[in-house]
Amino acid sequence: MQGKCRKDSNSTIQTNEFITVSESQYCIVESHGLMCYKCENERNNFLCVGEYNLKQCDSGFDTCQTTVSYSGLDTCQTTVSYSEVSEQLSIIKTCTKNSSCHLQIKEHSESDPCDQTGSSWICTTCCNEDACNLNNAPNNQRAFDVGSSPVRISHNHALLSDRTYLTREPTLTNDVHEERAKNQTSFRCPVENSDNWNFNCKVPCADMPDITNMSEHVQAHIKCQIIKPNIELINVKRMATVQVFPENSECLHTFVMENCHDEEPVPNLVHYIWFSKREMNFYHLLSFLSASRFLKPCLILVHGDRLPFGTYWEYLLTLVPNIMHVQRSPPEDVFGKPLGNIEHKADIGRIQALQRFGGIYIDTDEIILRSLDPLRKYPFTLSRAVDWNLSNGLILAEKNATFLNIWHSEYKTYNKSQWGYHSTIVPYLLSKKYPDLIHVENKTFVRPSWQQLPLLFAKNFNWSENYGIHLYIRFYKFTHDFNDIKYLNTTIGSVARHVLYGSKELCEK
Repeated sequence: MQGKCRKDSNSTIQTNEFITVSESQYCIVESHGLMCYKCENERNNFLCVGEYNLKQCDSGFDTCQTTVSYSGLDTCQTTVSYSEVSEQLSIIKTCTKNSSCHLQIKEHSESDPCDQTGSSWICTTCCNEDACNLNNAPNNQRAFDVGSSPVRISHNHALLSDRTYLTREPTLTNDVHEERAKNQTSFRCPVENSDNWNFNCKVPCADMPDITNMSEHVQAHIKCQIIKPNIELINVKRMATVQVFPENSECLHTFVMENCHDEEPVPNLVHYIWFSKREMNFYHLLSFLSASRFLKPCLILVHGDRLPFGTYWEYLLTLVPNIMHVQRSPPEDVFGKPLGNIEHKADIGRIQALQRFGGIYIDTDEIILRSLDPLRKYPFTLSRAVDWNLSNGLILAEKNATFLNIWHSEYKTYNKSQWGYHSTIVPYLLSKKYPDLIHVENKTFVRPSWQQLPLLFAKNFNWSENYGIHLYIRFYKFTHDFNDIKYLNTTIGSVARHVLYGSKELCEK
């Protein structure tokens, strides 16, 4: 990628439109307060990006300040490579006060947030809105290319908040009515419409099963009081829990080894991690249902100290009989180093589950879109999320996979302040060192990435080549249900309909 300068038609400031910074600038204002990326002078921003590096700002801080600086080659006077430019970039993100942040901007420049002096420049942005720097800002700020969506660094969060997809009122009533109105003028889709991604037709969608009057449902149960464990289907009360096994159950392990393995290295066995008391939401339900529908696994094992609860959990159990609970506490340390938070504990938990059993690990907001059987022939598979990391939200591994064990051993250098380093960047680096031990998919588990959230939340993305898709629900305000998802004309809507109703298309009224 080459550096090149142009004159902005609305400004006398020269801007470099081809510098790439692996950066997606979010501030998230939720009920618990402002959250902000935390990093200092991270070259190329590797440890400063992604969903994994959010922290909650301390009381009294109401603004997330981002300062991007460049000091080095003059990209306006000479053609330079991307690597030469990126080596001179640094990014600092801190929690601060709004007044202090804007004072910093004023010190940089009285007239513009970007103070450019020859071959050096600095930009500061003050953010206290949802995803306030995600979309294109108007005016003439310096532009950075983030995936397929340019981001313009701006201190004017008010202008940006008017444009962002996350700042609508937290209700989908108007959106649903608008989509229904569009549907009234569309036609019924032809029988075969998989190649059409215009969403200009509609299909009949059957209602999901009503379980309100069900008193019993079928549940799979492994019989352990025999030499060779086997499984049977039994009728249980609607509120009955699933079968529970201790973490090191020999019965469960024996059953899996004798019944869930076939000629492929990776068994068709699904794992979820569920630590702490949490209610199952609509998106969790979609993940479990997608795994059941498209993978048809031998078992779905939920590893954790608690099970999900709530209406959607009860609903799931009536539809999917082969869910079982592997009861275990969250790991507290790795190689003697205390684990910093629940997400890091879940990172270790998934590795341990795959070391013991092998199979397919799935994040609770990862949606399976089609069978993974073509990938089970590889001993270990991950997918890129962006070009410089590998996502650990969907993992295929044979039992005790060599790559998995090497990855786990790298946690000897674990540092709890590095949120996503060992979970995503370390496997990427290892894949370069041990390419024969891992099959790497090119973003087919993840895309759109966290750098392209509008493609998930506000637009329609063609996911036909994906095996899975990550919903990044932590960045999404709205809660959907079986009904309003029928008319939601976005990627989340099409994915949900694909799982629930067997078609990506918008539903008839």
